[in-house]
Amino acid sequence: MKNLGLQGLELQDLRYFVAVASHETCNISEVAEKLHMAQPNLSSSIKDLEKRLDVTLFNRKKRPLQLTTAGQEFFQEAVLILTAMNRAVENVRKTSKGEIGRLTIGLTSSVSNSILPNILRRFREEFPNVKLIWSEMATHNQLQAIYDCRMDVGFLHLPSGLIDNKELSFTPILEEPLVIVLPENHRLAKTKQIPLIALKEEKFILPDLQLVPGLSQQILNFCKRAGFFPNITLEAAFMLTILGFVAGELGIALLPANVKNIKRKGVVYRPIIGASPKVKMNLVWRRNDTSIILKNFLKITKEMLNY
Repeated sequence: MKNLGLQGLELQDLRYFVAVASHETCNISEVAEKLHMAQPNLSSSIKDLEKRLDVTLFNRKKRPLQLTTAGQEFFQEAVLILTAMNRAVENVRKTSKGEIGRLTIGLTSSVSNSILPNILRRFREEFPNVKLIWSEMATHNQLQAIYDCRMDVGFLHLPSGLIDNKELSFTPILEEPLVIVLPENHRLAKTKQIPLIALKEEKFILPDLQLVPGLSQQILNFCKRAGFFPNITLEAAFMLTILGFVAGELGIALLPANVKNIKRKGVVYRPIIGASPKVKMNLVWRRNDTSIILKNFLKITKEMLNY
């Protein structure tokens, strides 16, 4: 580690030389005192350096000492080497603590509308030099990207049957009620609270069963428990698209309550009467991932949600 591969030079040789060369008067005695070493030892070190380089670095005929032309050139290069080495050491230390690097994160509209801003703000405060790469994508795309190591962690509504997966780790981080999304001129729009069974004959716009199966499966299960199977006329992957269809009076929808943060003309949000069904959001990552950055992100996320 110490050997530079340049005629036996060591980093300590460069440090001693730079300390003397950067001194205002190149006073070896004063520099030796600052370095807590004997003046003869420092002088000997500088002479040995000149011998190995086969150049004269200091003009000793002048007082105070002055760098020769060769000494000036070597000084500039030595400073660059020491600066690079110090930076490398600092970066290694920061990397080991997860303070620099990158993290690729998958998310859904539900996360964007609810917990994401607070998590993002907190993480940026604690780890400003970590680059976060966000990708909004469907559930199965997130899972495939995590499997393929193209993504580190994802926020998603977990599809049934994935809980026992041996390759993934997951933790529930959010549970929120569903709300009914209606066109503003709908017959139920003026009703403050609506029972789920009242939607039995309605046309449903469902989150896409292929792209976001976890959320759509939960919605279908809730309808089944209420005593009916929804009349699905349209499916869409993103909340904004669903809201657009509802505003166009193509049907009604059941969506997580965070959708109320989206102000969309032409739609109204109504709570479900009684014990409102709740959907769960999970954080998912590879079980064998040992990334310190990921560990820090998981820790902050859980702290932010008091999990």
